Amino acid sequence: MKLFTLIFSLGVLFAAFNFIWFFIEFFLNSVRGLRPATVFETYLVKAIKYFFLANVTFGFCIDTSSIHPSYILDWQRLMAGGVILLTYLLGKFQKQQERLQFFGGFNMPKVNQVYSFPLEISLLVLVTLEYIGFYFFPHLSENYLANWFAGSIKSLENAFLLGFIFKIIGFFFLIGMFIKLLNAINVVLSGKPFFVSMSSFTQSQGQQPKENSDEQFTDYEEVQDEQLNEPKK
Repeated sequence: MKLFTLIFSLGVLFAAFNFIWFFIEFFLNSVRGLRPATVFETYLVKAIKYFFLANVTFGFCIDTSSIHPSYILDWQRLMAGGVILLTYLLGKFQKQQERLQFFGGFNMPKVNQVYSFPLEISLLVLVTLEYIGFYFFPHLSENYLANWFAGSIKSLENAFLLGFIFKIIGFFFLIGMFIKLLNAINVVLSGKPFFVSMSSFTQSQGQQPKENSDEQFTDYEEVQDEQLNEPKK
C-alpha cells in the first residue's frame, strides 16, 4: 500500500513539474525566436530538466529530523523512488522510439525534431548516477532552485482545480506503472508482455498484407490433359 501511495504521489509530482517546465521551455523558445534549436541546445535544456526532476524526486523521498539537523535516508523508499523515476524516463524514451517507428512503418515523414539516440542513453545514465550520488551526499540535493521547484509543486498541488487535475494524472500514472509491472513479470515468466506496444502493432500490420497476398493464390484447379487436347466446339 505504501508503494502505491508513493507511485501516486510521484505521478502528481511529475505532472506538476512538467506543468512548470512547460512555461520555462516556452520562455526559452521565445528568447530563441524562429531559429531552430541545435542538438546542443536541445539536450542541454533536457539535461537540466532531468537533473532537477531527479533532484526534486530525491528530496521528496527523504525526510529531515526536526531534533537533529540530519537526513533520514530510508533506502527502501529511495530505491523505490529511483526505480519509479527511471521507469518514467524510460517510458518517455520508449514512446519517442515508438513514434519514430510508427512514422517509419507507414512510410510517413518523421516529425521534425532534434533527436540523438546516444545522447538519450547518456542522459538516462547520468540521471541514474546523479540520483545514486545524492544518497551519499544528500546535502547536495538542498539548493535554491530545487527548493523553489518543490515549493511551486506543493502550491500547485494545493490549488483547487489544478490540484484535482494533477491527482487524476497521478491516478493514471499509477495504473500505467501497474501495467508496466505486469508486463515485466509476464516477460520474465513467459517471455511475452500482456500489452502490445504501438510499434509492434504497426510492424504486424505491415507484415499482414504480405501473408494475405501469398494466401490469395494458393487455390488452383487441376486440368487434365484430355481437356487441354479436346477440340473446341
